[in-house]
Amino acid sequence: MLTVELNETDLRRLEDIWPDVERAADEGAAAAVFVDRVSHALAGQRRCQQLVADLYNFSRQLAHASEPARLHQLIVSTIADHVGAQQAGLALFDDATGRLRVVATRGYPSVLVEDLRIPPGTGVIGEVFLTRTPLLVVDAARERRAPRRLRYRTGSFMAVPLFADAVGLGVLTLADRQDRQPFTRGDLTLARALAAPVALSLASARYAGKAREMAHAAAVDPLTALFNRRYFETRIDEEIQRARRYGLDLALLVIDADDFKALNDLLGHLVGDRVLKAMSDTLRRSVRAFDVCTRFGGEEFAILMPGSNGASAVQSAERIRQRIEQYRFDPLLVPPDIHPTISVGVAVLGADDSVQELIANADRALYAAKAAGKNCVKLASE
Repeated sequence: MLTVELNETDLRRLEDIWPDVERAADEGAAAAVFVDRVSHALAGQRRCQQLVADLYNFSRQLAHASEPARLHQLIVSTIADHVGAQQAGLALFDDATGRLRVVATRGYPSVLVEDLRIPPGTGVIGEVFLTRTPLLVVDAARERRAPRRLRYRTGSFMAVPLFADAVGLGVLTLADRQDRQPFTRGDLTLARALAAPVALSLASARYAGKAREMAHAAAVDPLTALFNRRYFETRIDEEIQRARRYGLDLALLVIDADDFKALNDLLGHLVGDRVLKAMSDTLRRSVRAFDVCTRFGGEEFAILMPGSNGASAVQSAERIRQRIEQYRFDPLLVPPDIHPTISVGVAVLGADDSVQELIANADRALYAAKAAGKNCVKLASE
């Protein structure tokens, strides 16, 4: 618990800066801005230097907590410690569901609330989130708030909204002061001071997560969930450079679904899509975790296999071919007398091969497999 006790003058000074702090949060200011505002508000108050130091250290810890679960627990534990709360929870807004979800707790098992989804405006958390108004309750029974749950020892609690860039992020709740006394205005002010940099950290983590999702979406084919051709073109350059730097083998498999146009014309594009997805799943399960499995375009796939020579690449290709030949589709979708197959061309990076030459060699091997009757594997050197 924070050892600094703020007097009435200190509280008024801090409360006077909240409009500026919240405006800065809406504008996405750096966490250091909040520390600076608090420092100026308490200038000359030696007793409050600890608060400024704690804000600074907390901001640094938040900046280094990149893993979401660690960040969430740091927020709950630190603020609960500073205001002496034995129980605390952090609920964050989920854009996908339009609900708030509890992501971290203190003083009670998170399993009790992990399935809880709170609509904005509903209950204490939903109300604080929607109104953006901090809440201090001295006695829930006397103020006719929600009935106290058995896990709470007192009827006093606080709820602090978290928002940045004009976007609601969540709500922090704090309950059960260690001395079993009601929370005070000073406790709420301290919680709000610590929540200011928290909001920016959560916003930063949220934007980083969305950026990762967008980057993943840009690299993945939506139908098959394999990497797309753009990603393949980036990785093949990288893998060729790495193979040459460390003297490693590099194999490329180019795979084409046999007679796919005829299958599409006969059974329709929806069934064709199901066949491609089944093939993609088989490819993914048949290669190593570090192999680069891509949809090259249409019914064609490509697999980069770092560290594989011709013999091992052909062995992998043959395993994939057999698994697809033996795959049994739903008879309501694909008639039992139709068995989709693939042809595979395999090439191994030569000493002087460019990207284009490696792909061309694998393509020539694929054409040879087609010419040999389809449903087979050919190595470029053959």
